[in-house]
This record gives sequence, C-alpha cells and structure tokens, in this order.
Amino acid sequence: MNQIAGSDIKIIFGDFNAKVGKESIYKPTIGNESLHNETNNNGRKMIQFAISKGLNVRSAMFPHKDIHKETWYSADGRTANQINHVLINNIFRSAVTDIRALRGPDIGSDHNLSKINFKVKLRVKTGNKYSIKRKMVNIFQNPKWKQEYATEVNNKFETLENLDNEESIDSNINEKWENIKTIIKGTKQQLIEKDEGTETFNNKWYDEECKFVTEEMEKAREKWLINGRREKEELEYYHKRKEAHKIIRNKKQT
Repeated sequence: MNQIAGSDIKIIFGDFNAKVGKESIYKPTIGNESLHNETNNNGRKMIQFAISKGLNVRSAMFPHKDIHKETWYSADGRTANQINHVLINNIFRSAVTDIRALRGPDIGSDHNLSKINFKVKLRVKTGNKYSIKRKMVNIFQNPKWKQEYATEVNNKFETLENLDNEESIDSNINEKWENIKTIIKGTKQQLIEKDEGTETFNNKWYDEECKFVTEEMEKAREKWLINGRREKEELEYYHKRKEAHKIIRNKKQT
C-alpha cells in the first residue's frame, strides 16, 4: 500500500469476515448503514487498517433493504451477515456511488454477488504538447533558426533520397512517410534543444547524461527507419532505448 502513489485510486474488495456496526465513533470511516449494530473483532481490525491507510469503508455507506446488504449465508440458510466489504482511499471515496448485494445470480458460493457502481473523471494532460508548440513559434521568429531548420531538413531529405537510389528495393508508401515524419520531428527537437534559454524539460533531474542518451536513442530510431527497418538497426535501437529508459528512470528516483 505504501508503495502506491497517493494520486492513484486504491480499492480493496473481498471477504474480510468482518462485521461493522453503527457506533458513532466509527461513523466517519464506516457510515451508518451497516446490516449489523455492533462491530466484531475482525471489524475493528479492518477499521483500524482503513484509518491507518487513509481508506474509507464504502460497503456500509448506502441505504438499502437488509436483503440487499447480506453478502454471506450460513449452510442452513438461517444466518446472514455482511462480511464482504469495499475499501477505497478517502480522496476518491465519492467515486463509489452505490454498493448492493445481488441475490439472483447463481455463482456457486455461499456469498452473494456484490454490485458496485463506480464513477470517476479522467483528466488529460496537454501542457507539454502546447509548451512545445510555443517553443517552435519562438524559434521560427528567429531568422537564424528558421534558416537552419530548412537547411537541416533539406540535407536529411537528400541523404534519404541517396539511400533509396543505392538500394534497388522499392519502399512502400508507409515506410517513406515514417521516414519523412522522423526527419521533421527530429530536426524540430534538435532546434528546441539548441535554442539558448529553451529547456526541453523543466525537471532538475534531466541533465546532460539524459540528454545524450535521448539523442542516441533518437539517432538509432532514425537510422532504423531510414534503412528499411532492418533487424540489425532494430536491435541497436532496442538497446539504445532500453539504456535511455534505465538512466532516466534512475535519475527520477534519486
């Protein structure tokens, strides 16, 4: 539990063999809609665990008929308990909008199937995308970088054309388009990094070593695409990418 990021949704669901009651002292954690009036020993242990980990017991929060709270039946069918529970971290507790036991489905068990209504909003991060666009606008306002971009792209297209002439193998249109995209994107990234006062990453951990391995990885990928995705270049690109990811991951963790 401690190794999971606080921004992630944590859900624990299952048979705790724990009864939770309606004691006011536990109300912030378990609510007041439990099937039982008193908390047993396992219930107290579960509540203590939930409090220590910042969790909320949502299975006893929603008003339903008792038959829709019963999650387990004894062998003789006379005793019913609510011992299956759902725990979720407090900041996401509102994502669980309803929980009830379903008596109809035959699941071959002495437990009833539990239905959980879960609703969460997902956010899409677009900051980096627009940040790079703004950097490109600033770069092209400088005549020096504008001319260098045109020169670099032209040189790379000439190299690509020479390779196509030397290899008497017709590349399909998809491979050619991938090569063109690689040239344009790679040249753009090089200009952003060369522009004084412009940082590709704002993180302090991104140093010269990260920059070097990233460039090597991009070069290997470009070589792989331009040379027709051959196995030799693909293997080289794989190792460069693996090395870059390892170094960057270690930098982030330190």
